[in-house]
Amino acid sequence: MDWIVGIALIVLVFFSSSIIERHLKDIKKQNNELIKLLKEKNSEKSEAFPL
Repeated sequence: MDWIVGIALIVLVFFSSSIIERHLKDIKKQNNELIKLLKEKNSEKSEAFPL
């Protein structure tokens, strides 16, 4: 019985880490897109008002 619980815990940890990794990759992708948009906005702003 204990080995069934152990295997279940291993499977749970494996799937949990996989889900967490997927979410972190999605967050990284969103951050990269946001940084790109902010850089574009900043460059447009500096072009509109040159020093």
